[in-house]
Amino acid sequence: MKSKNKRIRDNNKLVLIPNLEGRLLSKAMSLVEEKNYRSARELFGKLLELDLRDIRALYGWAVCSVELGEYREAEEAVVMLLEEDTPYYYDVFRLYLTILIERKDYTTAIHQIMTVSKKKGLPSELKDFLRQMKKFCQIRLHEPSWSDDGLDDLMEEPLQREHKEQDDPKMVDWLALEKADSKNQMMLLHNLANQLRASHLPEIKRFLLDERQHSEIKTMLLCAIKEGKLTKEIAVRKFGRIYNAQIESDEFLNKKFADQIEEEIRLELESDNPTLADLAVEMERMFTMNVYPKPIAPHSSKVWAALFCIRAMSGSLKHETSKVLERFGVNDEDYQVADKMLREVEKHDIWL
Repeated sequence: MKSKNKRIRDNNKLVLIPNLEGRLLSKAMSLVEEKNYRSARELFGKLLELDLRDIRALYGWAVCSVELGEYREAEEAVVMLLEEDTPYYYDVFRLYLTILIERKDYTTAIHQIMTVSKKKGLPSELKDFLRQMKKFCQIRLHEPSWSDDGLDDLMEEPLQREHKEQDDPKMVDWLALEKADSKNQMMLLHNLANQLRASHLPEIKRFLLDERQHSEIKTMLLCAIKEGKLTKEIAVRKFGRIYNAQIESDEFLNKKFADQIEEEIRLELESDNPTLADLAVEMERMFTMNVYPKPIAPHSSKVWAALFCIRAMSGSLKHETSKVLERFGVNDEDYQVADKMLREVEKHDIWL
């Protein structure tokens, strides 16, 4: 049965992990951005253990498997997605074609292309792409002695068209991104990340200033801006206020401060309770990323390390809170200031 929370027992202590699926997904997506596909796939696999039909996990598993060159693993996940009639059917189908061609299964590829081509309402550019892919597969199937160079020329036209579409800001469906729920936005934005260009900045700015959009999705978009080197700074609305995000700053996404908090947590907890330390670190990483660029107050790594250790303990008693504060050398006044800030931003659903 799918569970929203999972309990683990360590040193006779019961620890509640809130929103386990969301945390696994967020970490997996971060690993994909870092091109750490094997570790990312392991996390997508854990999501599939919770729900075998999770379209986000299936898609992530498939993408990582393709990047790792493990096409049979990828095909299994993609077929399940297509059977589930995913709302991103054609994006998944393109991935399916990639897998079949890499496996040199041209017969199946041709059959699938013919099946999809019969669907009504296909965009004209997709029809052209499928026609070219069918031609490519037919030549591969019947003329195996042709050189790769000659066959690659057949691929050039549809690939050039796709690149042109990616460079054209009109081809990015911002309306679909804005209207999707937050979980599906993560998949859409991942697909768009490599397509974003400086010409898209007006639409990007509008999205970042839209108070209806989820803070974590905005954080992902800021990462795409940095990856594409689209601009050095940009305004973003979070938690009811507008902040200026410095994309090239050392403080981008509060990474340096997050590293300091993690160091404090592990220094105090790693030896006697590594499970609790891992959970506290995971929570603070999500917080420091998603709260950016809102200033974090108080700016003390010890205070926030103590706070997230207390949070990770899940509903600890008053005397346990005091013990943690004492252990980290934090006074109650600073702790209350940090706790107040955390509760205020939590109202905006920062834990996707």
